[in-house]
This record gives sequence, C-alpha cells and structure tokens, in this order.
Amino acid sequence: MNPIKALTNLITAKRRAAQQYAEFITVIRQAAALLSAGRPLSHLWPEVADAHAPCKAAPTPDVRDPKCCMHHVLATQHTAMLLEEPYFAHITAPSDTAGWQQLSATLTLAQDTGMSLATILSRLADALEAGEDAHQAREAASAGPRATASLLAWLPVAGLGLAHMLGASLTELMTTPTGWILLVSGAGLALLGRRWSARMIRTAQEP
Repeated sequence: MNPIKALTNLITAKRRAAQQYAEFITVIRQAAALLSAGRPLSHLWPEVADAHAPCKAAPTPDVRDPKCCMHHVLATQHTAMLLEEPYFAHITAPSDTAGWQQLSATLTLAQDTGMSLATILSRLADALEAGEDAHQAREAASAGPRATASLLAWLPVAGLGLAHMLGASLTELMTTPTGWILLVSGAGLALLGRRWSARMIRTAQEP
C-alpha cells in the first residue's frame, strides 16, 4: 500500500473515531436533558434517535447491533424495551464497545437502585469527557518523544549512508570479523533502544 495513502487512512480513521466518541457523549447528555424535562424512559431513545441523521443502511428491526450509525442504534432500543432486555447490552459500534457497556451498566444500576437517571447520566458524560481530555493530553505529550524515537531509530542507517558518501568502505564492514561484531552489536543496541523507548511511551500513555 502507498505509505501516503496508509497515513491518510490512519488519520481519517482516528478523526472518525473521535467524532463518533463525541457524538456518543452528546447522546448521553441529550438523554439526561430529556429525562430532566420529564420524558419517560420508554420513549427516550427513539426521541434521541430523531436528533441524529440516519445513514443509508436500513437494518431490520430484529438486528440487535446495527453498528451503522447512532440513529439506528438508538432506534433499536425500543425493541430492547419490548423484550425487557438491558438497554445497549449488545451494542458495539459506533464509538467503542467499552462506552456502550458503561452506558448499559449505568442504566441497569439506576433502574435497579432507583437513582436519578438524569443525574447519573450527566455524571457519566462528565466522566467520559474527562477521560477523553486526559487521553488527548497524553497523546499530545507523547507526540514529541515518539517522533524523537523514530528519528533516532533511523540515525544508524543514515550514518552508514554518510560514511559511504565520505569514502568509507562498507565492504570491509561486511567481510571482516570486527566489522560483523560492530554491525551486530550496533543493530542489537538500536533494537534494544527502540523497544525501550516504545515501552516508556506506552507507560506514559497509560491512564
């Protein structure tokens, strides 16, 4: 695959995921606002679904996890209510599966304990937004170290190229015991440094 196209696809996928997550949080806030206004839970999700444009797909009513768009996912929850199933128990997309599981558990907890559903949904939205802000901050903070690690990983190759341009014999490096020792030890240290840097970056990104 073309590297430029692959990078473009990666950026597009990340942007789409961020938009879907933001829409997911918006759904929770809309539900909390409607509940505060006195809407019954039995009519809540179809009304929230009307606030989101449907996609071109037309999933059948018996599909538990449409995955296509927020409108159809919310619309299927009327079927879940009729079947007396937990809301969003089978939903995995759009947005991430963990978010839907949190929402499903929150709704079940509120129904079982009698807690104010509007209040608990507002708090869930606040917690999700805070988590996303923290994630974005970690991503921004680790962008510089990631770029530096990638640059340092290519320096040995650049050094060999520069040495060749200055007249050094790469053949001697490949045909003598000393050259092989230097080559293998250099490659090993470069690999070790790359793995060490990647591990430190992963540790820094953990919540």
